[in-house]
Amino acid sequence: MCSVKVFFLGWTRFVVVLLVLQVGLAGWGAVSGGGERVMRFIAHAGNGGMLIFWLMLSVVFALIARPGWQTVLLTALSAFMILMQGAFAYGFGTSGTLGGVGIALHALNGLGILTLQLIVARRAKRAVDAKRALRAEGVPA
Repeated sequence: MCSVKVFFLGWTRFVVVLLVLQVGLAGWGAVSGGGERVMRFIAHAGNGGMLIFWLMLSVVFALIARPGWQTVLLTALSAFMILMQGAFAYGFGTSGTLGGVGIALHALNGLGILTLQLIVARRAKRAVDAKRALRAEGVPA
């Protein structure tokens, strides 16, 4: 039987994979030059757009799965942080010192989102394990 908590755990793990891919795409684009660099960053931006969608859905799934209010808040914080990514990448300009600060904040925020989602995945796993333990004891969950 597949519960909503198990679905949320799987979903969260999928989001973590997409975030790791996003970091890889950023690095792949950073080490290339010319037209190739533009095409690689297009892949990075496209995956970023999908991540916005996935993390917004994650908030809905967290509310449905009820893995704990802290987990729901961390999921919502991740969704907010991913919305801030565009502001960091382009809000400070694309060149000069301010552009460098914006890109640095963009990268740090991205790693922060990945860290939060790893925490969310661990908390979702604990919620699934707790539900399975109750079921094993014969307590209806």
